[in-house]
Amino acid sequence: MSSDRVYMKPPFGLGEPKEVEATPEVLVPLMLAGWTQCEPPKRSEEVTKNVHD
Repeated sequence: MSSDRVYMKPPFGLGEPKEVEATPEVLVPLMLAGWTQCEPPKRSEEVTKNVHD
């Protein structure tokens, strides 16, 4: 059994996507509640080039 994971977004876009196990036991209840699969959220890393002590 593999540990595949997918991102799901809540119904009507209300709330943040969450990463869940890609198994029927997890996905079916979410999909019945209106959740849909989506792309992983973009990682927002702030990069500062000029750092002053």
